[in-house]
Amino acid sequence: MTAETRGTSMFKYLLSSDAVEMEAPIERAWEILTDFERYGEWNPFTPRVTTDFEIGSRVNLRAMIGPVPLKQVERIERVEPPERLVWTTKIGHRAMLFARREQHLEPLGETRCRYVTTDAFSGLLTPLVVLLFGPLVRRGFNDVARGLKARAEATSGGNRPS
Repeated sequence: MTAETRGTSMFKYLLSSDAVEMEAPIERAWEILTDFERYGEWNPFTPRVTTDFEIGSRVNLRAMIGPVPLKQVERIERVEPPERLVWTTKIGHRAMLFARREQHLEPLGETRCRYVTTDAFSGLLTPLVVLLFGPLVRRGFNDVARGLKARAEATSGGNRPS
């Protein structure tokens, strides 16, 4: 996957983080990624998330779009430990704006893994949303990737904080 954002058509757009490799087992990265209560300790883009992890349940999050916190309500769509977490949101009817965020972990051996996140936008408002917020979201996604890497590497093995 490339580090650039990629447009697929006028009303669809796939935004991607950089793929980040980390010296940590995939299970440790997954544990951090799904411990929403501690997001504020390592995740500068989405420092606050609450959900019960049930398919279809609400995901209440606060994303930092630049210096402005944005409250967002999304829905859990898939939970596939330890490799994929998916949530979605829409504005108005799905034809106006729909977004599907996927966070992927891929094992690269017993003690290494790779993380990447994507947001697939579709609907009539996609060009406007991408124009106004695309670079900020991509920067935020990369901040999440780097934060997850730092946290996973710092807490792998016997160095986990209590």
